[in-house]
Amino acid sequence: MVEYRCPICGKPVLPNFKFCKSCGARLPKDIFKEKKQESQDIHSSTLQDDFSSSTSSESEAINSEIVQALAVKGRMLIIDKEMEEILEEIENLEERVKVGLVPKEDAIGRVDELNKRFVEIKIEKKKLSKRGAPIPVFELMEKKELARDRLSKLEGLKKEKSISQKTYEKMEREYKSSIADSERQITQELIKMENWKDQLKKDLAYKRETLETLFVRKSTGELSEEEYNKERDDLTEDIKDWEAAYEELTKTLKKLK
Repeated sequence: MVEYRCPICGKPVLPNFKFCKSCGARLPKDIFKEKKQESQDIHSSTLQDDFSSSTSSESEAINSEIVQALAVKGRMLIIDKEMEEILEEIENLEERVKVGLVPKEDAIGRVDELNKRFVEIKIEKKKLSKRGAPIPVFELMEKKELARDRLSKLEGLKKEKSISQKTYEKMEREYKSSIADSERQITQELIKMENWKDQLKKDLAYKRETLETLFVRKSTGELSEEEYNKERDDLTEDIKDWEAAYEELTKTLKKLK
């Protein structure tokens, strides 16, 4: 699959987009035209070198899958909290109707609104759950806890004299090695996550600036209302994910430190 990149910022762009979603620059009309095979052959080695250099220099950069995983986790928590608040408000209304503090007729409309909203966010939660992906640090923590649990059970077997000293020492080394290895990797992940936090913050500022740039292009007539709405809706959804990812990453680092 051919990957197109913005000539200004170098970020990937989807075919037929008029503006770069990363920097807001107008994309040349001929950017998506297929290049001739001869041209591809001439520049293939250069492009490969550039790609290799870019990959190695950005190997620690946060990827879209991690952003999505963090965003889903963050937005799930927000949804769960809203669902709890809705159920609590419905329960309070019903109780107030029972004791005569609120007329039943007045409560019915509000309860209907709350039930409708509850269904909407329940559907949103279901959609989000399909986008979830494992976050490396949590998998490593589970691996560490599993090794600790096995080490504890091993100690129990030793006390019961169910295994020989030789077997005990062999398995003890294995489980302790697994714990130490997990701890090293967790430390490395935490360092990466600190870098991700800075990157997400910069990306968020850039995306908000791009959103404002789109508004200017619409206001000056460079973009039609329809074009602006489409670009704005896509970018706004993107910003929601980055905001949720940043908040979740901040909370996660605070818990793990």
